[in-house]
Amino acid sequence: MSEPPSSSQLIRIPVVLALDCSPGFLARCRRVAARARFLVRSCDAASAWGTAVRLRPLAIILPSHLHDRAPQTFELLAEDAGARLVVVESEQLPPGELEGHITHAIGEAARARRA
Repeated sequence: MSEPPSSSQLIRIPVVLALDCSPGFLARCRRVAARARFLVRSCDAASAWGTAVRLRPLAIILPSHLHDRAPQTFELLAEDAGARLVVVESEQLPPGELEGHITHAIGEAARARRA
C-alpha cells in the first residue's frame, strides 16, 4: 500500500466561488480559469456561507445586483473565508478584464493568508 502524499507534495489550486452567476457567465469564468489555472465552484447565495467555509476560496465573484442587496453580508462572508470579493457590474465583461480582476483578488487573498 502506498503512502499518502505529504503536504509538500500536494499541489494547491486556487478556488474561486461564483455566487448566483448565470450559466453563460459561469462558463466564461471556467474558460478563464482553465487558462489562468484556478478552479471555479458555484453555488446560490443561500448556500454561500457553508460553501465558502468548506472550500475556503481565495476569491468570491458575484453580480453587483446581488452584492448591492447586502454588501456588508458579502464583505463578512469574504472575510470569514479569507477571500476577496470580485463584484461584476456586467456579466459581459471581456475575458481579459475578468481574468485580471479574478487573478488580482486571488493574489491579494493569498498574500493576506501568508501574512
